[in-house]
Amino acid sequence: MPQQLTLDHVSPATRLLEKRRQMFEVQEALDAQKEEFQRREATFKRREDMLKKKDLELQESLIRFNKFLQENDSKRNRAEKKRLDEQKQKTSKEAEIEKLKEEVKNQLAKRREMELEVKKMSKYEAFLDTVLEIEDDYPEIPDLLARYLTLDAAHQDLMDRQTQAMQENEEQRVEMQQFVRERSDQILADNNALTDLQEDVEKEHSGARDLLREADRQISTVADSTLQLGQVMMACENIYSRCVVKSTVGRKVKAGDLSETEILCEKLDLIKEYVNDLAYIVANRTVKDPATPKRDAPAAATATSARGQLTTTASAANASTSRSGGKAAAGQSRQSMSSVSDRGDA
Repeated sequence: MPQQLTLDHVSPATRLLEKRRQMFEVQEALDAQKEEFQRREATFKRREDMLKKKDLELQESLIRFNKFLQENDSKRNRAEKKRLDEQKQKTSKEAEIEKLKEEVKNQLAKRREMELEVKKMSKYEAFLDTVLEIEDDYPEIPDLLARYLTLDAAHQDLMDRQTQAMQENEEQRVEMQQFVRERSDQILADNNALTDLQEDVEKEHSGARDLLREADRQISTVADSTLQLGQVMMACENIYSRCVVKSTVGRKVKAGDLSETEILCEKLDLIKEYVNDLAYIVANRTVKDPATPKRDAPAAATATSARGQLTTTASAANASTSRSGGKAAAGQSRQSMSSVSDRGDA
């Protein structure tokens, strides 16, 4: 910056000129700075271009180096893999060599054994030659051996069949023993069951005989009861007929829808009333005519006795009818009716 004038007492034109001069100086200084800045900018641009170029060269170099490193790693990996494969192949080949060595040893051992076997079998070959000289059916040793193998196979087959037959025989024997044992147990059980059934049959026969005897006894009892009941009914009918004939009342039993038992009871009631009336008449006659007590006494006694017996007969008849012929009641009724009938005839 130019030195500023400190003149305070100058004219305005002077001050204007001074300001213009200062402006020119400032403009020159500014232009100089612009030129300096442009020069520096050009320098910086050249340096920047150089740096960009170097950066590109460095990146290209880095890429080439990375590619080189990758190729080296790939080569190293391939080499390592090849080394491992070759090592495995080496190990495998070494194991195979050892195996082949062992196999060679085994083959040598087998060769020695086969040589010993050939030496031992040579005498058999000489024997077979002798046999071929004697036997004309087999021109060669293989034919003879084939015949031997055939016979040996047949012998082995026969031995197998014999063994199988023996096994089947043993199985059949065991099954037969088991069957015999089971059948024996079954027969024993059946015999026991048969014995029990025979005992049951005997018991049933005994029970049947008892039932037959009981049935015969009941049939006999029913026949006796039926006979006695018929006799009682005949006696009742006889007495009823006599009472109807000698009675002046003229009462008769009407059957209608009544059963035989009800008809019999009606007849017994009529007989009872008739006897009661007769007894009542006899008693009144004895009281009114004391001069004839001795002559009428038997008749009164007879009427009284007949009355009691008829009452008993009626009760017995009702009971025997309701029970379809009880034996004791029927017998009592028969005896009572027979007594009454005899006395009535007398």
